[in-house]
Amino acid sequence: MNMKSIVFAAILSTAFGTAMAENVTKPTVVMTAEDGNYSAGFEATHSTGLFTDTFTFSYSGLPGDAFGFAANVKNKKSDINFTSATLNGQALDLTNFGDNSTVYIDLPVSGLLTLVISGESFGKASYAGTIDVTSAVPEPTTYGMLLGGLGVMGFLARRRKA
Repeated sequence: MNMKSIVFAAILSTAFGTAMAENVTKPTVVMTAEDGNYSAGFEATHSTGLFTDTFTFSYSGLPGDAFGFAANVKNKKSDINFTSATLNGQALDLTNFGDNSTVYIDLPVSGLLTLVISGESFGKASYAGTIDVTSAVPEPTTYGMLLGGLGVMGFLARRRKA
C-alpha cells in the first residue's frame, strides 16, 4: 500500500464522517426567587452536527416541583431535533413534530439541578427555554387558617370540659 492510498483514505474518512456541533456547558446559574418560586432561563446555538449541552442550576428553597420547557422553531435555513433530555438523570419527554422541537420538564426536585439536552442541528440553529421550581411552602394565609382552626378546636374542647 503506498502513501497516496493512505492519504486518500484519510481524506475520505474525514470528509464523510459525522459532523459534530460544539457542545455547550454553562456555568452554574443561581435561580432567582419571587414569592417562593425560583426561575432561570437557558439557551444554546449550534452549527450543523450532533451536540450535548449541560446546564446547571441551584436554588435555595425547599424540595419542590420543577417545570418548564425548551423549544426550537424551524426556519428556512436551520432546525434542531432533540434526541434526549434528562434532569438530574431522569428522562424528560420530548417531541420533534413538524417545525417544532420541544423538551418538557415536570419532575420533583431538590438542591442542584443538572439539565442535559442532546440533539442534532441542521444549519446554524438555536433553542431556548426556562426552568421553574415551586416549593411546597404554604402561603401566610394558609398558616392563618391553620391557627384559626386550631383556636376553634381548642375553644370547643375547653367548652366541652366545662
